[in-house]
Parts: sequence; C-alpha cells; structure tokens
Amino acid sequence: MITPRTAIVGIGVAFFAAAISYRVRSQQSREPLDRTKEGWPILIGLRLAGLASLVLTAMLLLNPAQFPWAALTLSPGAVWTGVVAFAVTDLWLLWMFHSLGLNLTDTVVTRANATFVDSGPYRYVRNPMYTGVMMMGISLGLALQTWILPLGFATVFTFMAIRTRIEERYLIDAFGDRYREYMKRTGRFLP
Repeated sequence: MITPRTAIVGIGVAFFAAAISYRVRSQQSREPLDRTKEGWPILIGLRLAGLASLVLTAMLLLNPAQFPWAALTLSPGAVWTGVVAFAVTDLWLLWMFHSLGLNLTDTVVTRANATFVDSGPYRYVRNPMYTGVMMMGISLGLALQTWILPLGFATVFTFMAIRTRIEERYLIDAFGDRYREYMKRTGRFLP
C-alpha cells in the first residue's frame, strides 16, 4: 500500500531527476554567471533557506516523529490533497524548466544569448518558479502534516520575492519595452 510519505518520495525523486537534467542542459554554454549581482545577503540567505528546507523535508520524510512540536493532525483527505498538490506543483515547475530551456539560471543575471519567454507558465505569471516554491511548501505541509515546511518554503519565497526587482532590472536591460509590456499584462506571482 502506498502511503503519503512514499508517494512524496517517489514523486520527489522523479522531479529532482528531471530538474537536474534541465539544469545540466542549461549549463552547456559554460557561460560564467555572476551570482553576486543579486547581493550577498540574498545570495547566501536564499541558498541557506533552500538547503534548510530540503534537509528539513528529508528529515520529516525519514522520521516525522522527531518534530512533534511541528505536527498537525489532518484528515486523510487533506493529506492526500497535499500529495496531489505536490505532484501538480512538480509538473508546474517542470513545465517552467521546459519553457525556459537554455535560459535557465539560478541567479538574477540574464544569459547573454537569452531569448524572451512568455509561453508555458510564463503566459500566466512572470515568476512561475517562485510561485512553485510557495505551492511546494504548502503541499508538503499538508502531505506531511506539519506547519514547519510551509514556513521554511515561505522563507525561500521571501528571499526570491525580494530579489525579483533586481532580476526584472536585468530582464528590462535585456528585452526593453517587450519586457515592460509583459510586466503590464502578466502578474508577478499570481495571474
């Protein structure tokens, strides 16, 4: 019998395998990217918050009883809703990776040969990865019956949201009025 935890592990492993393949392909250009352009506090804070959220997720998957103070009691329906939402979130993020293609970076800097993307999930929001991070935290919180993961992923989202203004300056520099028009018709995090 599949449990919510085993479903999360299976979905998560499949997601990370696909996500890593997109990341590896995007690095083929070997273009150096200056990650310090987002500022040291964001650079360090975002990566530490992301790592902490991933480690915490793994710890909760391995032994949820080690965090009794962060546990929630939810109905089986709510838990399985979290599992389904986690799968949908992973599909959303994979759609985003596919849409970005070789434009994918882990920083605010736009690649020299970047192409303008307003298809896929970018048709609905300007920052689908950031939206996906928040959706992932909520879905994992439901699936694993804890409030600590939504809080951890909200911290990651907060760092990403702060750096959005910097990232959008680079996108305006790269795409000019085309990006400004896109900003007018497309929400930052929500449609």
